[in-house]
Amino acid sequence: MEYHYKKTDGIVFFYLNSFMKLPHKPLNGGDTRSPIKGRTVTSVFKSTKRGPHYKPGNVRTTLLLAHVFWQWFINMPTILKMRKAQKLRKKNRGKNDDISVIFYSDNLDEVNGIANSLRSVVPYLKSKGKKVQLWGNAFNTRTNGVVEDGYVVLFPRAASMEQLGYADSELAIPYLAPVLKMLKRYPADLMELETPSPGAWLVGVAAKIIGIKVLSHYRTDVPNYTRSLVKEAWMRGYVLWLMQVFYQNTIPVISPCQSYRQILQTEIKVKPESIKVLPRGIPLENFSPKFRSNSCPMSHVPCPKELEVKFLYVGRISVEKDIPFLEQLWKEFYAENQNAKLIFVGGGWYLETLKEDMKDCPNVSFTGVRTGKELAELYANADFFLFPSATDTFGNVIVESLASGTPVLVTDKGGPQDIIKDSKEKCGWILPFRDLNLWKQQLKQCCEIFGTPEYEQMRSASAEHSKNYTLEKMTTAQWEFFKSIL
Repeated sequence: MEYHYKKTDGIVFFYLNSFMKLPHKPLNGGDTRSPIKGRTVTSVFKSTKRGPHYKPGNVRTTLLLAHVFWQWFINMPTILKMRKAQKLRKKNRGKNDDISVIFYSDNLDEVNGIANSLRSVVPYLKSKGKKVQLWGNAFNTRTNGVVEDGYVVLFPRAASMEQLGYADSELAIPYLAPVLKMLKRYPADLMELETPSPGAWLVGVAAKIIGIKVLSHYRTDVPNYTRSLVKEAWMRGYVLWLMQVFYQNTIPVISPCQSYRQILQTEIKVKPESIKVLPRGIPLENFSPKFRSNSCPMSHVPCPKELEVKFLYVGRISVEKDIPFLEQLWKEFYAENQNAKLIFVGGGWYLETLKEDMKDCPNVSFTGVRTGKELAELYANADFFLFPSATDTFGNVIVESLASGTPVLVTDKGGPQDIIKDSKEKCGWILPFRDLNLWKQQLKQCCEIFGTPEYEQMRSASAEHSKNYTLEKMTTAQWEFFKSIL
């Protein structure tokens, strides 16, 4: 078989003629969406038949299962051959050989916390000489699979379904044949599944049969998401059962915080000894208090009370992030406090509803999705960060806000509370979930302390505490853990 290759950032990538060809037009893989800032297509897969894209529906989810079983069935001879090759590879491995790891997530072709996190972690590991790959699925708007930035492989889509409540997100299944061909070229010792999606079931089971160690990372609070978005009780029970089967068979399970260790034990029924808590990290160098404009020239002097206090929310604009609560909270708070402003950064299916509901609030603004320096400046120039969500397993946005010197307000449910609990000095508040009165009181207190020495101390403590969540600390602990379980 003939191969082509090119160099990208000093790393050699091979392209198998049987399923991938060198860059051609349209270079974006025929994507009908607007380009996503910071992501560049570096090669395109050979054209394949585009699989169906279904509208969301409880019963329709069985169609995705049918596609999964069909992909297993037609590729099983290849999978069994690769199993023999993997055994031989393990036998011939040297004791000092470094391990090879694949991170697989089906939502890499979207804008979300999981995708952003993995797109930071994997290139960082590569820069340290680690053998890592990042695989996922091409979004339904693309005609072809693609490789982005020379390392993010988005395989051609065999089938997909719009997620219930998410017009901009989907459950997707890749064609398994190109996945197996890539796996032949780049054998792996371990695969980490990032989401319990149909695509992860497809690729994960194939990897287990081949003989690759498969584990999972609890990045999405699926039970709470399901309770927020799914009305039918039978469907909620069905999803919970699927999650239990998935995580109980992809152990150990990595949890980003102690709070979700408890959920994994009680709701997902994972044994305590099969759970490993590994806090995440972000590229802290992208965020800094230095991006703040000095709206109060002498920070050690209390600012005048008429100065507008800016509150910020960054994230998906959707119901399971508890945006309706934040909406109600702000309307009641602003009725008594006109010297405050609320800024929403992000997009989502609830955005237009929120804009309509807040049209009579002149102190509320919407920026849409922002990235890079624009986002860093929004964080740094905010005075307080509001995050009422109870479904986040960690909360990258919390660390990003702290790294920018902006104190945060979070709920007592979910992963963000653990970040604040671990702080030696005060850098935010943990408030009861959906307690409207206590949240209003705290917002009022924020306005009162703004510009005081106490506030400036909180800003300094926030930036200092964020240093506990560097990519270096996170990836070092993660890699040592990978080596220990192999």
